[in-house]
Amino acid sequence: MAMRQAQGLMRKYAIREDQVLAAGVSESVKGISGAVSPPFWVLALSNMVAEAFACQAFVARRSGQASRFHFIGMGYGPEVAGYTFTVLHRQLKRARREYVQQLNIENKGEKTRRGNVFAQAWLYRAARTVSEFSDNHEGKAAIDAYIREQYGELGSFSRSPALTDSGNHADVVSGMRAADGVSLYKPMHQKGQHPRLSH
Repeated sequence: MAMRQAQGLMRKYAIREDQVLAAGVSESVKGISGAVSPPFWVLALSNMVAEAFACQAFVARRSGQASRFHFIGMGYGPEVAGYTFTVLHRQLKRARREYVQQLNIENKGEKTRRGNVFAQAWLYRAARTVSEFSDNHEGKAAIDAYIREQYGELGSFSRSPALTDSGNHADVVSGMRAADGVSLYKPMHQKGQHPRLSH
């Protein structure tokens, strides 16, 4: 009887099932400076963080504007994911820039590639720390419903990782070492608080 009453109210007020599912979902949006098409390592970072906090992530790109990363999930997950992404992106961007500056290479394209290899290695090492926060994706159906309601059908956007060879050993080792100091501290039984990050 309760179900019939609920369905009657939904028909009366033109409420769809997706809207009911999406009601418990929240969203955090974080902008980053740089190109409209962010490199592979930025996309990989956003996906890594989203997975750790049981969220879905996508990037919004518009010509002439900075890319914006959306983290969608249940409860306080998106807020914490957005905060974590911002802090880790800042740390990795700085570490990559410092590494590229000390490379004694004239070729700009090769410098960029080796900087990307460094960033990918940094992410590989940092993933061990971030994965400690991984959670079950209990709200996947609700998150999918929210995305359909708010954004409709999303397009596909992907970037390829930087190719590595035997000559990139120093880049990989440097990237992994640079990420060794990254740590996250999960609050104990205190919902709604950001994890503390240090480097």
